[in-house]
Amino acid sequence: MKKIKKVILFTHDKYQKNKDIIKLSAFLKRKKIDTEILLQSSKNVKVISTGENVQPSSKINTTSLKSYGLIIVFGGDGLFLSASKFAYFLNIPILGINFGKIGFLVDVDKKDILKKVYEIIMGDYIIDKRMLIDANVQDANDNKITSTSLNDIVVYNYGLLKMIQAKIYINNFLVNIQRSDGVIISTPTGSTAYSMSNGCPIVSPDAKVISITPISPHTYSHRPLIINHRDKIRIEIDKNSVKNTLVTFDGANNLNVAHPKIIDIKKSNKTLMIAHPLDYNYFKILNQKLKWGGRS
Repeated sequence: MKKIKKVILFTHDKYQKNKDIIKLSAFLKRKKIDTEILLQSSKNVKVISTGENVQPSSKINTTSLKSYGLIIVFGGDGLFLSASKFAYFLNIPILGINFGKIGFLVDVDKKDILKKVYEIIMGDYIIDKRMLIDANVQDANDNKITSTSLNDIVVYNYGLLKMIQAKIYINNFLVNIQRSDGVIISTPTGSTAYSMSNGCPIVSPDAKVISITPISPHTYSHRPLIINHRDKIRIEIDKNSVKNTLVTFDGANNLNVAHPKIIDIKKSNKTLMIAHPLDYNYFKILNQKLKWGGRS
């Protein structure tokens, strides 16, 4: 792979003075690698050198950030999801350094930062292209909202402790009418997140599928469903459930839409490029993170 000469460091403002980030910044400077730091707070993402706030959208391609070749994220999977929006709009790879707890997406350990980052900027890395999913949401006021997710799009009840009712269509065919706490539409990448917690299997990230997983369904016959990536999903919320329904895109890392009526979901034309060290193995990550194979 080609060498990388300009790097964006993306982290939360609570990590701004972290010794590992400071050490890597100094290391990259010694290697004559241009760096820019993006800090996420509870309110916005700020470019340190200019003080401006930036949003992940097609407009970011017109900023000075478009000349960078890699985003390095310091944090957990939540922060990686936030940074991924910038990566796919800038069309550059993203690398995760694990500052979190489990971290399926942030696969480089803190103790290996300098070694692994140096290998990558010198061109010794692989690119893992991940599927994204798009959704168009029409809310109770007929506003239309669109967004893209790496992990999942979740439709669920909020406010009142009561189930919501929804019709689920695949390619315009009514598959079921579901009463539950909600439904998770997941990519293979998101299969190790909320979807897994609700009984859906772990899916290899290069599989061409989308998962549909009910959240605490009223009827046991409603089971997780794996469909082809070319299939199109429509979810229609019952009029009596709309006021108690919310849609989230990658959790709280992107966008929440209250009172949705119709949610149309399909595979995105965009992909996310994740940079991995040459020794990366997805199944090794699963083995380590989920502690498989250990003696009881």
